[in-house]
Amino acid sequence: SDVALISQAGTPCISDPGYHLVRAAVAAGHPVVPLPGPSAIVSAAAASALRVDQFLYLGFLPRAEKARRELLSSVSDMPYTLIFFEAPHRLRRSLRTLSETLGDRQVAIARELTKIHEEIWRGSAQEAIQHFDRVEPRGEFTLVVQRPTAEQVRIWEEDEVYEATVQLVASGLKLSAASREIAQLSQWKRSEVYDLWHRRSQSGS
Repeated sequence: SDVALISQAGTPCISDPGYHLVRAAVAAGHPVVPLPGPSAIVSAAAASALRVDQFLYLGFLPRAEKARRELLSSVSDMPYTLIFFEAPHRLRRSLRTLSETLGDRQVAIARELTKIHEEIWRGSAQEAIQHFDRVEPRGEFTLVVQRPTAEQVRIWEEDEVYEATVQLVASGLKLSAASREIAQLSQWKRSEVYDLWHRRSQSGS
């Protein structure tokens, strides 16, 4: 017989414990067939009015300020639009942390997507802080944060590029795939990453 996994709202298994059931079904040899449905991630991205051809989904931000700041700092110069969920009682704190770590980027803040009280607010991070200081956050939020400008993206140092490539190759990734991935993150050309790995691997450095 067939069994369906559904949720009260949103897409099962996306920031949701449903993946335990999917993993158990796969381990038991059962086929798992996904059916399209509402996803706050895709819905917010589509309505954000921001460029989302490449985005990084972060799930729910950490509750602790230090961990939240560390996570946002770690992705601050990645050339991707950021998407994450936030609870209403943490939204104001997260907006302040976002502004302090990422700068005053453009954001789209979607509330209660696909539900009766759906709203989407757009503006800068600083404007968002001012807005939600006046308006009590209610419901579940999905935030879309503009990618950094070309001036804000940090170019990796040679040692960083080489060590990251070594780690990916050691994990089993082919050099061509590793070079492509590191090039996207480091702002190096793929050919430069490839040549660096060969040059330093052969020299033993």
